[in-house]
Amino acid sequence: MAFTRKFLLDNGVPEDKVDTILAERNRTLKDYVPQTDVQAQIDAALEAAKKDAPPDVLQSPEYLELLGENAKLKAFQGDDFAGVKAPYRDIVWEKLDHADKHKPYSEQLAELQTSLPDLFSVKEEPAKPNFGSQPQGAAPTGQKGPSFADTWGFVPPAK
Repeated sequence: MAFTRKFLLDNGVPEDKVDTILAERNRTLKDYVPQTDVQAQIDAALEAAKKDAPPDVLQSPEYLELLGENAKLKAFQGDDFAGVKAPYRDIVWEKLDHADKHKPYSEQLAELQTSLPDLFSVKEEPAKPNFGSQPQGAAPTGQKGPSFADTWGFVPPAK
């Protein structure tokens, strides 16, 4: 349906209003922006938004430092660092390789333990208690063996 002067007058629109409606219609058609221009405006707005965007927090130095501290604390709580003396854990941590593709910490710690044994606690067997002389023989089995009476034929009288 087209808004023509004849259509508007036939539908009862006053003459002074018809000019206003047609002027408004022509103004909106002049302000129409083709799709190619719209895409260019969208691209320009995206570039401006990227410039004003805050930096990525996952790549910030503070976040990466926190990740490193978290990995260090998890490693200290693990079984690998159980043999490292507590005051030297940070020193041992700095000597380890932390690259993306590194050897497991247990292997690296084994190598360090051979070169720097003072940083590691010696695993000793707990001492077993020694109560006098060493035991000899076997524990009682509960079986009755031959007795003196059986050997010599001495049988006490029954009462």
